[in-house]
Amino acid sequence: MSFLSDYRIYSSGNECPPTFHLFCSFVALSSVISRRVWLDMGHFVLYPNLYVILVGPPGLVKKTTAITIAKGLLYELKTIPFSGECTSKEKLVIDMAETERQVADLPDDYAAKRTYSPLTVMASELSEFFQLSGDGMVGFLTDIFDINFPYTHKTKNKGSVIINGPYLNLLAGTTPSWMTSYLRDDIITGGFTRRCLFVYEAENACRIALPVVTARQREAWKRLFVTSERITHLKGPFVWDSEALKYYVNWYETRTIPVDPCTVGYYGTKYVPLLKLTMLHAISEREELIIRLEDLEAALAYLEIVEVNLPKVFEGLGRNELAGCATRVLELLRSVPSLEVRKPDGSTVAVKQLATKQLLSAIFRDLPTNLPDAFNKLLSHLVETNRVTRVTCQEPNGPTREYIRLL
Repeated sequence: MSFLSDYRIYSSGNECPPTFHLFCSFVALSSVISRRVWLDMGHFVLYPNLYVILVGPPGLVKKTTAITIAKGLLYELKTIPFSGECTSKEKLVIDMAETERQVADLPDDYAAKRTYSPLTVMASELSEFFQLSGDGMVGFLTDIFDINFPYTHKTKNKGSVIINGPYLNLLAGTTPSWMTSYLRDDIITGGFTRRCLFVYEAENACRIALPVVTARQREAWKRLFVTSERITHLKGPFVWDSEALKYYVNWYETRTIPVDPCTVGYYGTKYVPLLKLTMLHAISEREELIIRLEDLEAALAYLEIVEVNLPKVFEGLGRNELAGCATRVLELLRSVPSLEVRKPDGSTVAVKQLATKQLLSAIFRDLPTNLPDAFNKLLSHLVETNRVTRVTCQEPNGPTREYIRLL
């Protein structure tokens, strides 16, 4: 069994969407392998660290459950340095510098890569992690993500703090409304979000009142520790299998980059997460430092999972005062249970809807007070952009009621 497959087994049996567990497993694996492996890209080097942000409505999709499982594994390994969930940029820099260590037995050709400083951040709420330093933290995360040389931070009273071989992993949870309300457009379209994988889910996988850990899951957990110990002995550069290299070059030179300002940054540098996931997949499946075609194909499939819902992460951005409210409406509709509705031909279809009055009550406090008839303007916009439709239904033995139905 591989690291990723054992992690999938252990993390099953709860309400959290499998996609959340999948990308948490990548962060966990990246933290275990750390900066001991790399891919030479000519003038720069890629390491397999990741920034993964789980996005979904509060309390419904179990973001914290997914993060807690990954954190539990790394805590029990006892060799992975962690940062606090609420910390300042300055403290994070110091914590990272203090983790400095050496890659044992690395050949002299790679002497410059022997020293590294790993740190993993796992925060249930991204808002708490940004709370103390705001833009300063965003700037630091942007700079440190793919830096190939020592990072120097100058302080007012304590001189300079130097991070040699920085290697930072970030796993955090947030909601679409928080991103719309608190992350400015220049941050969203800038370097930080370009470095993140935003994994969006609106519903939990199922309802499980009393989750249990089975014997099969416990065995998978034990194997994860054995595998983690083995892969920590991997060190050095990745090399390309000829078939994989040919495939990658063709993909890179023929790929299409969408022009949406919110996602163009991601697609423009998609090769970065692609190659990082490719390295991690190779380590998981074969515990070798060779990139094969199967690793690239798997990594592309993983990224397609992210891309399906990527527009939903940023759909509330913009200067319009109703943009955030539109996100909130869509978030509410996606979070309600599906309802079976009978079509004129007798067949049924699953829909998500809320009564118009119920929806108004839910978002009333978010509507701008200086915009007359804001709610109807909001609904008109969502209807015209094919996000929702307004339907009228006759209640059994009751009045006619209007619903807003998600498209």
